[in-house]
Amino acid sequence: MGLKRRHLFALPALAVVVAMLPSQAAAAPTVSVVTSGLDSPRGVAFFNGKLVVGEAGHGGSLCVPAGPTGEACLGNTSQISWVNTSNGSHTPLVTGLLSVSLGPEGTLGVSGLSAGENGLLAQIGGTPQELPSTFALGQAEAGLLISVHANGSWTGLAPVGAHDFNYTLQFPEPPGPGTQEHDSNPYGVLATDEGAYVADAGSNTLDFVNSKGGIKILLHDPFRFAFPNFPSDAVPTCVVKTDDGLLVGELSGRVLEVHGHTFTVINNPLFTHITGCTADDNGNVYFVNMFGSGAPFTPPPASNFFIGNVVKYSVESGNASVLAGGLQFPNMDVIGPDGNLYVSAGAICGTTPVAAPPCFGGTGRVLKITLPGGDEND
Repeated sequence: MGLKRRHLFALPALAVVVAMLPSQAAAAPTVSVVTSGLDSPRGVAFFNGKLVVGEAGHGGSLCVPAGPTGEACLGNTSQISWVNTSNGSHTPLVTGLLSVSLGPEGTLGVSGLSAGENGLLAQIGGTPQELPSTFALGQAEAGLLISVHANGSWTGLAPVGAHDFNYTLQFPEPPGPGTQEHDSNPYGVLATDEGAYVADAGSNTLDFVNSKGGIKILLHDPFRFAFPNFPSDAVPTCVVKTDDGLLVGELSGRVLEVHGHTFTVINNPLFTHITGCTADDNGNVYFVNMFGSGAPFTPPPASNFFIGNVVKYSVESGNASVLAGGLQFPNMDVIGPDGNLYVSAGAICGTTPVAAPPCFGGTGRVLKITLPGGDEND
């Protein structure tokens, strides 16, 4: 089985010790831990007024070759959990979802979450074409967009991963190292009244899924970095709606301003490796950089690659500033009903040793970052 290892978190296995850095802002907002003990947390959302978090899990006991030197371990350890923001406890809402572990390089499982008028949407990463045909759970759930109900039941909406992988087959595999054209890893999701937008980190596309499960690819970003920059291509990870339209954040550090089926690029040196984005009501977008050291890429230990941050970006002025720095593997974010920002962190840090290093024994968590006008006591 040839599971490709250049997914969103398929990083070189580097034994690096990185110290947590202090915040980069003089008048930094308060950053506090809401909950910990999570298993590779990714998407965060508020569903029925309560915080929920997607956990990609730690794979399972079925291990198969993946790439020339490694293996992927498959299982059902991904889940979606409720989080009590008052006492930090967390309890499962949905369990038993697909999880694919690549060891210290990370895990594929539940990624983006988005709550809208029609309920909670969750995107499962990967694609069935890259999993064993005999692994029934993988064939059923890899790349699946699901609708989650408050009682823990869920309904499959659209096989985004399978659809997008087939879309990429029209493109020839480019020569050279670090390339992977035929791929899919649907990642970020944004719920709307009519359906959902999905950013696919593997196929480099922005999709729209209508309320009946129909999938339409709105745009494809063919951008490529010169080797050995990381990543080697665009890798869209999140989509956010502002008063001016849609923005798509990419692991490449690019932000796309969407114009129907075309886009323009917003470049800013503070955008390094984006994995999450959300907007407030004042025209600000909060981009999560999971890693530092943007282009030109400088690998560890000569860089702060394993340290991320949150960047506040004004859509009107185009100004950007670091809201909170020194974060270890932050991933996705959401504005809470209290007006503050909630960010998943330790996104490749699990509850078992398989996810570390470089997590240094830590587990996944959710952070609260206070914003002006937010309730500091809620």
